[in-house]
Amino acid sequence: MSIFNYNIHGIITVQSDVWLPELEGFITADAPDLPTIRVRIGTVGRPAAISGNVQRIRYDEGIGALGFGAEITIGDTVDVVASSLLRHSPHVLYTNIVEPILRWTFVEKGYALVHGACIAVDEHAYLVTARTDTGKTTTMLRMLARQRRAVDRMTFLSDDLTLVSRDGAVLTYPKPLTISHHTVRAVNATFLSWRERLLLPFQSRVHSRSGRRFAFFLTQTRLPVATINALVQWLVPPPKYHVQRLVPQVKVAREARLAGMFIIERGDDRDVPIGAQEALEILMTNCEDAYGFPPYPVIKDFLHSRATCDLREVEREIVGKALMRHPTMLLGSSKMDWAQRISTLIHARPIENGQIFAELPVAVLTPNLTA
Repeated sequence: MSIFNYNIHGIITVQSDVWLPELEGFITADAPDLPTIRVRIGTVGRPAAISGNVQRIRYDEGIGALGFGAEITIGDTVDVVASSLLRHSPHVLYTNIVEPILRWTFVEKGYALVHGACIAVDEHAYLVTARTDTGKTTTMLRMLARQRRAVDRMTFLSDDLTLVSRDGAVLTYPKPLTISHHTVRAVNATFLSWRERLLLPFQSRVHSRSGRRFAFFLTQTRLPVATINALVQWLVPPPKYHVQRLVPQVKVAREARLAGMFIIERGDDRDVPIGAQEALEILMTNCEDAYGFPPYPVIKDFLHSRATCDLREVEREIVGKALMRHPTMLLGSSKMDWAQRISTLIHARPIENGQIFAELPVAVLTPNLTA
């Protein structure tokens, strides 16, 4: 049986019985002696009592091996046992179990996995955050597709999640991008085979904003929603592609220094400087918005309270210090023209000390981390 090993910037190692496509950019041939996270496919047993420094939690929808089930044990490593169904639905295994574990494990190690795309100009990084399904991926691809010359300076770091540290270091987190029929038209991509083009409208419909809203509606019922989600994504995998295939000429950076953040939202056209405290609140809200589907509501307290302190407070402190003294601009749009406006703002004036919108006062640029 194949074992897949992943090393995320030397911070976290993952060893898995199942190929995890979202972590493909971190795959390695070197097996760690003791992985940070170990993912196995097996029988999810009865929940065990806490003993010593070992903690366990179990989520099971009562369908046995045919349904969604997982047991998480935290000791010297985080050990995950997932039901057989999840071998066939690796996107669900990663998104609904592995990624929440990664989020709070990164916090323990001094990093925050924030819900935001990231591009860089030279070594200056700019986060782009939004509520789910706003148009962040299309915006990123439009900006990157314009970088066709060797002298163009914009590089890609991340599309959905970005790793940040307290001192403002930004590390790439190159998950495949989930696209739609609209996204392909927006960047004039010709990379799809005839079969992929034929399937894309159907995949887009299933994995659309309305499809996700319907899935969240089902969470209010007694239906085995996590099992239904795993089956749907097994039968109709989400249309995910690496950025290099979507934009073949793209330049990819491994790390950069944070210089500012853009918040994009649909609605009235406006460019509004945002104070540090509000920027922090919006980014933290968007981070939480990226989760919420079962089993997260059941396992979240277990994951962020497993240390001697509340990891939510630590995550907030990391993000707040990363954003400190860096400006944020909210861009409202009725035309989804964020790509042009972000590019214009970044290149409108010379970047001094990695800053944009330099006229904002220091008080506006410094968040209150204790709120």
